[in-house]
Amino acid sequence: RSLTDPFLQSYKDFKLMGEVEMSLNGLNGYVQCFFGAGCELGPIFESKLLVVEDYCRNLGRQSSLVLFSMFRQFALNLRKPSDIPSKLVGEAFNEEQVLSELEGSAHFQTLRDSSSLRVQLAFVFWNEADMIDLLKILETYPLQDQFVARLHNRLAFTGLAAFAMCHRKDCASYKALGEKCMSRFKFLSKNGSVNARPVYLFLKSMKSPSRDAFVKAIEACAEGKFVNLEAMVNERYAAFLREENDETASNDCITEAYFLYQDWGAHAKALQLSKDHSFLKKLRRKTTRSFAHTVGSNNNTATVSVMSAGSDDPASKKKMTFSFNSTSKQRKLISVKSEKKK
Repeated sequence: RSLTDPFLQSYKDFKLMGEVEMSLNGLNGYVQCFFGAGCELGPIFESKLLVVEDYCRNLGRQSSLVLFSMFRQFALNLRKPSDIPSKLVGEAFNEEQVLSELEGSAHFQTLRDSSSLRVQLAFVFWNEADMIDLLKILETYPLQDQFVARLHNRLAFTGLAAFAMCHRKDCASYKALGEKCMSRFKFLSKNGSVNARPVYLFLKSMKSPSRDAFVKAIEACAEGKFVNLEAMVNERYAAFLREENDETASNDCITEAYFLYQDWGAHAKALQLSKDHSFLKKLRRKTTRSFAHTVGSNNNTATVSVMSAGSDDPASKKKMTFSFNSTSKQRKLISVKSEKKK
């Protein structure tokens, strides 16, 4: 997250100097860090990409135009509903059409980049068929890259998808791929990387699901302000709890994931959740941001209040408060049936 602004500034500075290649590399770094950090998606971010697309188009930089159009389509898929959100096709980009026009190394690199974005979309929207197809593509690429931010995002979601699918009998071989990806984040985490630790713990929870593993992953994501990952972990934890027949706790996690996805700007995903879980449509949040955005402040505890739709009388509403204490690392859901009038 701390690198997004420097990368964006380097793009502007190199652009003024006439250093086209360096300026585009700077913006590529900005976007990769923006996605990896879970920064808020929205029209402002997309407008920046539109400006760069025009910049590339005017300079005849077709490969860069393809890349930034791809990035914008990825953001649009998360923000706006579409028929198949794990496919990169829409107003900004058409993967199938673009790949059909490329050959050699250009095709190889573009397929790597599009598949890296699509496997994240497939994981977020939980499209198992697409996850499997994309893992078949991504496992052919080396697990290394000189561009660290790009490698971070690719290995994170390749690993998550691999562990998500390896529990299926026909996909057991992907466990080894997931472990290879996880080993990188384990190494970086042990050496103090604040970016690697949440990913590593998320990967661990997907490899060997348990209440303790998911809670640790959620805490790490919240402390690191990775709202995107925190939303995903909560949703996966909800699925785990549902399999254990703990419907109440599962619904609590789904509720939290729902609002975290909104904080991220992934409104298409939040809409998907509301369609799958009708009780979400009856909830509205009193605060505008989730507790994940306040962790690290001077206060040790941050809260998010959710109220069910109904009477306008606050005393008649059911209020749920999510509390996260970053000192004792305790996480709980407090349900209050009614508020006493003062």
